[in-house]
Amino acid sequence: MNNSHINFRKLGIAVLAPVAMLLIQDITFAAMSLAGISQIIPYSLVSYTVAILLFGYIYLFQGHLYMTDEYINKNRTGRTNRSFLCGFVVVILIIASGICLQLLSTGILNMIDRYHPELLEHYHDMVSHSFSLSNGSIRVFTVMFMAPIAEELVFRGISLGAARSAFSFKGADVIAVILSALCFGLAHGNAVQFCYAFPVGIILVLVTVWSSSLIPSILLHITINVSSYTMDYIPATWFSLSTIILSAIVAAVCITCIYLVIRRSHKKHKQPSSDKIS
Repeated sequence: MNNSHINFRKLGIAVLAPVAMLLIQDITFAAMSLAGISQIIPYSLVSYTVAILLFGYIYLFQGHLYMTDEYINKNRTGRTNRSFLCGFVVVILIIASGICLQLLSTGILNMIDRYHPELLEHYHDMVSHSFSLSNGSIRVFTVMFMAPIAEELVFRGISLGAARSAFSFKGADVIAVILSALCFGLAHGNAVQFCYAFPVGIILVLVTVWSSSLIPSILLHITINVSSYTMDYIPATWFSLSTIILSAIVAAVCITCIYLVIRRSHKKHKQPSSDKIS
């Protein structure tokens, strides 16, 4: 326990990275509104583009600022020669998981809306304003693809990496997982979204940790966002309790299988410690 400590600088980075992304969004919105071009170009497209460029650069080239050398070597330079079949299976499982998670969250929200619609009044206004297909193809594209990439770079890239290297004691990874997911949930800015963003954030963190890559979490995040636009075409009466339970079971099975496939792949293709990484 003598070696246990907390690096508060890296812990600060873990918390401030999401805050910085929110500031970029607010500053972009204010600047574009003053310039009178917010109606021509969605500010979300500009803010997420800036976030991807900025945080992508930090994640790819400035890891020494917020990670330990051991963490960088494990998650950046280490390569696993996974088979095409393994990668294909993981992709299919990720897509199935994303759809089931979206069905689960939509089903729960529909059940709440059916019995306590007053709880979701503000939420429906926010969804229709930000996530409707009528908002135009650019904004829809931003929500489907740009937002997941930017948010994964921030929350599962920089924030998670900083949090995991900030703690040096038993159970540190558990705290890092919860902290990253908590920041992800709080960043959505309302209680309703927090209730499903927090558990989804935990799943995204786990997928990232298991695979030592952001690509699976980005794909899962994109699948969730894309599938959200198809939920309006499913009758609300279809979302019964049995459908919600089934979606939860299938999602849990798929996520477990993702872990098992990745773990098997790591064991099968593990390189000897003396091998050089080309």
